[in-house]
This record gives sequence, C-alpha cells and structure tokens, in this order.
Amino acid sequence: MKKRNQAVNPPTINKRMSVSLPGEVAEMLEYLATSQGITQNEAVRKAIATENYFRKEIIEGGTILIMNADKKSVKEVVLR
Repeated sequence: MKKRNQAVNPPTINKRMSVSLPGEVAEMLEYLATSQGITQNEAVRKAIATENYFRKEIIEGGTILIMNADKKSVKEVVLR
C-alpha cells in the first residue's frame, strides 16, 4: 500500500535528438564506443553522465585527479 504524500517517480521519457559533430569529434565518439564494445548512443549517454558527475563534484568544491600507473604522479583534471 502506498503511503500518503509519498513521491512517485515519473516515467522516464526518451527525447530523440539529432546532433552534428565535427569529423574529429565523431572519430572520438566512434573510438569511445568501439573501445568499450557499446553503441555510439550509449557512449554519448556515458559521456554526458561523466561530465554531469564531474561538474557536480567541482561545484561542491571537489577536485578531479588522475593518478598515473606508476602511482607516483597525480594530475588535476581541469574542465573547460
């Protein structure tokens, strides 16, 4: 039984979009999809989710860092 005033999640509505990408960016998208074994649509979704996560962390005062494989060097990721 649903409690009174309980929030109900609205149904997910897909929105069809069309984008034009410069050749270099289209190649990056193709690489991202192929290297992960996913569709280009899924690669776009993942890229947007990643950007969204990074932006929220930065807005909350976080810093995005990458540690090199040698575990001795760390670089800060600066988003444009």
